[in-house]
Amino acid sequence: MMTHTNTVFTTQFVGQTLIVTPQGNSTGFRYNDIHAETNAVITAMDRQNARNLVINFNSVEIVGSIMISAMIKLARKITAKKGQAAFCSASETMKEVMQSMNLTRLWPYFESQEEAIKSFESAE
Repeated sequence: MMTHTNTVFTTQFVGQTLIVTPQGNSTGFRYNDIHAETNAVITAMDRQNARNLVINFNSVEIVGSIMISAMIKLARKITAKKGQAAFCSASETMKEVMQSMNLTRLWPYFESQEEAIKSFESAE
């Protein structure tokens, strides 16, 4: 289990599941940094042959539209590879944003990272 801390995201593999944790709201980062790190995460997904993705919001209260777009890009990438994606550990405000955008209809939400990972095991 190796953890990489970047400017925008922390990434960690747990087996074949990639955990991505945003490190702040997109207003605190330059667009180019978010874009570059999103692409680096996609490269890591491919290189490590990730089967699942958990986006863990435990380090932020809320994220803006640029960060949400990055999260959607990552989730779409893993589901295009026939993998599964899930969100977890969001604040009440962030959960409301995800629900209003119907993101939790596309990818499930779990209260903890452990629950999200376990859901992948039961779905296989």
